[in-house]
Amino acid sequence: MVNKISLFFCLLLMPFVLTLDCGNKPVSPGITAASAVVMAAEIGAKAPARYAAMAPPVREKPLILKRQVRSTVLHHQNPDTLPYLIFDAPLLEAMYEQASYLRRKDVREYPVRGISKSEMLKTVELLQDCQVLQPEALLERFDFYKVKTDLKKDRTRITGYYTPIIDASRVRTPEFSVPLLRKPEDHVPSPAAIAAGALEGKGLELAWVRTKKEVANAQLQGSCWVEYSDGSREHFGFGGSVRGAGGNYVFFMKMSDEDVIGAGYFPLTAGYSVAVDPRFIPIGATLLAELPDMDAAGRLKGYTYRILFAQDRGGAILTTKRLDLYSGIGKKGLQEARKINGYGRLWVLLPKQ
Repeated sequence: MVNKISLFFCLLLMPFVLTLDCGNKPVSPGITAASAVVMAAEIGAKAPARYAAMAPPVREKPLILKRQVRSTVLHHQNPDTLPYLIFDAPLLEAMYEQASYLRRKDVREYPVRGISKSEMLKTVELLQDCQVLQPEALLERFDFYKVKTDLKKDRTRITGYYTPIIDASRVRTPEFSVPLLRKPEDHVPSPAAIAAGALEGKGLELAWVRTKKEVANAQLQGSCWVEYSDGSREHFGFGGSVRGAGGNYVFFMKMSDEDVIGAGYFPLTAGYSVAVDPRFIPIGATLLAELPDMDAAGRLKGYTYRILFAQDRGGAILTTKRLDLYSGIGKKGLQEARKINGYGRLWVLLPKQ
């Protein structure tokens, strides 16, 4: 390569060298040609280094690591049906609460393996950028991860829950004799011991209701409103639980906010907030759900698709086989919750890599 470059420069410089007057002294053609060849060889040897110095710096392509989600829980797969999503006021409210939660400093950076707080926040921000989301825009903005279960076709049982309103008394009476309890600060007995009266007389009673069934329903739903005879109400949320002999017992705590708070973090939105098992799907995750559409007799008519937000957890929500959709407060919430009981598929949305 160097020899070819030398020959090229030699041919270019030959006429100039032959006519060059070096101090008016004649120069023999033989010497002139030899000098030209040497000069060309030197230039040719230095040329690659000079060209390399003139070339723009090589920019390395950034290394993009594949998102390392837990393969036993999530599988990268697009839905076979994409919905046309219209953003209504409750959806916008749920997104606002989701973003506010994910901006908190006390939220862990990686609540579960492979899913970061920052990516979950970016997902909500991408949704907030548009008011009507075309189906193809979902694929442009997000990676979809199908939630795995060991049920047929990876379906999840989807049920509804609500916040009951229970008649109550501030003091014990013959009619209102069953307590809603807050959790003791020291030793917590087993559920069986609590049922036998181990916490009686400890001053832990928040309110008194009529039946154990009402207490059990409030514990299952995770919160309740109590209404006193004068028309005033108090809101009690999840206050901890204990497992042991006799199963599981849920305690309550008085909530200062009128909103129904999910998992102790932020208000729930009927129709959009869901309870999950946060060991597998983190609080703060955005989901696309295939919701079963049932008729009055409980027969499956088809499916509807909706964006949902993981904002709560519940004692009955274990692994990925179950999802609870929050349906509202009181009788209306109960009516809506009863409509939701079937099997559908779920996808977790994360920003496109």
